[in-house]
Amino acid sequence: MGLRNAGVILALLTLNCLPLLGDSPELKSAPPGVVKALHADEKLYCDQFLGSFKKGCHQTFRANLLWRQLVITPSGQAAILVESKSMGDCGSAGCSLFLFLQRTDGHFVQVLGTQGDVGAVERVEVLKDVTRDHYDIQKTWADGKRHTIYKWDGLRYSDPTLHR
Repeated sequence: MGLRNAGVILALLTLNCLPLLGDSPELKSAPPGVVKALHADEKLYCDQFLGSFKKGCHQTFRANLLWRQLVITPSGQAAILVESKSMGDCGSAGCSLFLFLQRTDGHFVQVLGTQGDVGAVERVEVLKDVTRDHYDIQKTWADGKRHTIYKWDGLRYSDPTLHR
C-alpha cells in the first residue's frame, strides 16, 4: 500500500510541476494560420531589407514571434496571443501584440483592438470578469504599475476607456 501511495504522490507532484496550457509563451513555431494572418506584417518587415540582407528575413520574422494560447470564454474558446519581437516592432512600451481568433472557416482574425497593441505576452492575463460572454483581458504596462483592461465589444477586445 505504501508503494501505491508513493506513486500517487509522485504523479501529483509531476502534474503540479508541469506548466498549464497558456501559462508560458510557446517556443515552437506559431500556428500556420496565425503566421498567414501576419502576412502583411511579415512583408513590411522583409521590405526593409535589400539584397543579400533580405535572404532569410521570413524565417527571422517567424522566429521572433512569441505566442501562447488563452482561453477567452467560459465555454472554453481559445485564442492565440502573439508578440512580435522583430526589429521595428518593439519600443519602450513593449513589442507589437496581437490576439487571433480562429473563425469557423479556419482563418484567423486579429481581435485585439483594430490593429493590435504593444506590450509583452507574459504581461497579459485573462480575468474572471466576463463581458458579452468573453473574459476580460488585462495587460500590465512595462512599468509594472499601470494596467489596461480590454473588454469584448461583440467583435473584438477593446479598451472601453478610449471610447469616452
